[in-house]
Amino acid sequence: MISFQYKREGKNILITLRTDSTQYGTFYRIATVIYALRLDIVSGELGTVEENGIHYTEDSFLLFTQDIDPNHAAYQLGVMMDSLFSQNAKFEEVLGKLQIPEPPVQTFFKENPEFIFSDIPEKNLTCLYLETGAGRGLLYYISRIFVDFQINIVSATIETDEKTGRAKDSFYLRTEQGGMFASLPLADAIRNAIMAPSRAT
Repeated sequence: MISFQYKREGKNILITLRTDSTQYGTFYRIATVIYALRLDIVSGELGTVEENGIHYTEDSFLLFTQDIDPNHAAYQLGVMMDSLFSQNAKFEEVLGKLQIPEPPVQTFFKENPEFIFSDIPEKNLTCLYLETGAGRGLLYYISRIFVDFQINIVSATIETDEKTGRAKDSFYLRTEQGGMFASLPLADAIRNAIMAPSRAT
């Protein structure tokens, strides 16, 4: 089940999604489609709610459309999201039909990236605060690594500083087993995986 709505805000699009798919990788699917359609996430809120014993994700994103017609982009998003979250959808098959270039990872992290992992015991969550260079594909790249490590995004706040142009994102995370991990080797492994392409140059 997916509910998709959008409205134009100048050259940008504000989209809201509600789906009953809450397993790890849900945001990765969304970020992949947004990136594949050559859109950029300027800001956003990701959340999880429970109603009548059922968990839902509720997400909203402000998207920059660059030189793309916003109405056409919104239509494409709606079609892709509906296809992606239908009961019969196989993400790998949808992914195979998209032309997805690798994002310019080196440019995201070339100027003093900041990673801060901290546990929040009262909520059984690990917060990752990430401040780095912004750009189209950053969240697609980060969410793909979360999937690789089977990390679930419970909620998140995505921001782009208007003055500096830097991304200032906070992700509230759990392992697939439902635990925190800021003090575990897993946190360093995720940080190293994120930074690996930029260190290779």
